[in-house]
Amino acid sequence: MFGRRSSVGAVIGIGVLCLFLQRGDEQGWDLYPEVNNWGKDKHFKPGDVLIFKYSNPLFRVAGVDGEGYERCKSKEHLKKLYETGNDRVVLEKGSSYFICDVMDYCGYGMRIAVKAG
Repeated sequence: MFGRRSSVGAVIGIGVLCLFLQRGDEQGWDLYPEVNNWGKDKHFKPGDVLIFKYSNPLFRVAGVDGEGYERCKSKEHLKKLYETGNDRVVLEKGSSYFICDVMDYCGYGMRIAVKAG
């Protein structure tokens, strides 16, 4: 949609996924079946930036460990909570996991896993 190729990062928006210097998709961070597959075909490097843009007050982003991602639980697995609606996450080497920990949105597929390396 708004994409340009580069290796710096991606923008994830509620209802709209656009690119911040990397190729992205149009549906964005929202309740649709394919959101949890979003990062599987992307290639990230340490230092790339994900930007979560959203305006819905019912959404927020929880950075969690792998078990929190699999179980859709942030309580014991939370690394960082993002809730500004314009959240920037600099990827470190390895896997990063993000879920929506509001209600059961994660259980409906509102989660992504990305690997930088």
